[in-house]
Amino acid sequence: MMQMANAQSVTYTGEAAVANVNVLGVVNASIEDTGPLPANGGSLSTELLSANVPNILNLNLLSASTNGENNQVNSSASVTQVRLSAAGVLVTASVLTSNATAACSPSVTGNSTIAGLTVNGIAVKVTGAPNQTIPLLVGSLVINEQISSVSNTPTSTSADMLVNALHLRVAGIADVAISSSHAAVACTLSLGPPPE
Repeated sequence: MMQMANAQSVTYTGEAAVANVNVLGVVNASIEDTGPLPANGGSLSTELLSANVPNILNLNLLSASTNGENNQVNSSASVTQVRLSAAGVLVTASVLTSNATAACSPSVTGNSTIAGLTVNGIAVKVTGAPNQTIPLLVGSLVINEQISSVSNTPTSTSADMLVNALHLRVAGIADVAISSSHAAVACTLSLGPPPE
């Protein structure tokens, strides 16, 4: 009697961007974006010395990468010397990085590094906890934003993780995410025929 081994097919999804900026619908830009990872995996990366959106955003030493192989996706983004000004809110940081990993097991992990963060000139204590939210008069600033989902059935698993080091939202005016990493996998187990 012959038993076929179980085979697994994996669809990889990954993307990383140093900044996604939408201000008043006038400025709508993705800065140093790897673009989406091919469904069969691979590796994408991008680097830039500096970037500037006049009157809104200054960034230095930008890098972003995403990689999908061996039933896992890893994405990361990093930037230094950040200055963001939108809707009367001034945010500065010396370092912002994010990492996101999704695996077929299924599992997700993610984290951010935030150093030297100030809002309107006042230093902010970063707790390291996911989704630390600083309320603002006009909106909110989320630090180490993490949005994840995991599902597991007998024949398939999926895992999805999005990490934004900083996410400034001012309703109707500004939506800016800095150091954004997304990783996801969809894994299907194809069972061989039953034993004879």
